[in-house]
Amino acid sequence: MPTSSEFSKRFRAAFDAADVSVDDLWLRYFSLGGDVGRFEMDAYLNGAIALPPLQHDMLAHAINERLDEIAPPRAPYSDELQRLDDDPRQ
Repeated sequence: MPTSSEFSKRFRAAFDAADVSVDDLWLRYFSLGGDVGRFEMDAYLNGAIALPPLQHDMLAHAINERLDEIAPPRAPYSDELQRLDDDPRQ
């Protein structure tokens, strides 16, 4: 079971990976029904305050939705290199 410190680090890493501003994240969170203000959310993201579990989960959901929108980098297969070599536009 992760410690609260590990949990916080993982949460912050997810926020960082989402590559979204605090303002945009707050809009996403608010549209899901979140009810803490932008400044409280920012303070939570920086470890300054705690949020009730439901509000944390709504914020986590907003972050995860953003992560779902971002295509992660993928390792290319060798046939992709061959297609690039065969493409006359390259």
